[in-house]
Amino acid sequence: MASQVFSGTGNFSYTNNTGQNVRVIVNYCSNQQGGSLASILMNWASVSITIGAFAFGRNLAFTSTSSSNGYVANNMLSNGGTSAPTEIMLSNGQSFSLSSTSSTWPNEAYNIVVIPEAG
Repeated sequence: MASQVFSGTGNFSYTNNTGQNVRVIVNYCSNQQGGSLASILMNWASVSITIGAFAFGRNLAFTSTSSSNGYVANNMLSNGGTSAPTEIMLSNGQSFSLSSTSSTWPNEAYNIVVIPEAG
C-alpha cells in the first residue's frame, strides 16, 4: 500500500487496517478561527492529550511580536501550549484522531501523511 495524504478542515480520524504498522506524520494542524482559540484533542492507541496551541506540526514558520516566544524551525507548537508528537506509529487496528475541544471552533486545517511500514 502506498502512502496516503490527508488534507482538510474539521476533525480528522484514521484507523489503521493495513495489516501492518503505519507511521502517522502531522505536518500541520491549526484550530485558530476568527481570532479565537480552542484546544486540539489528539488521540492515538488509547492515549489522549490536549494541545493548547494555535498550530502545531513539522517545519512551521511563524512570526511573533513577543520576545518571550521561541523560534523553532522543526517539530513545533506556535503560541506555547502542551508538548505534542508530530510523528507516531500505529499497529494494525489502532486509531488516530485530531478534534477540536470546541463545537464553536472546529479545527481550521490539517495535513497528515500515513506511511505503511513496508513503504
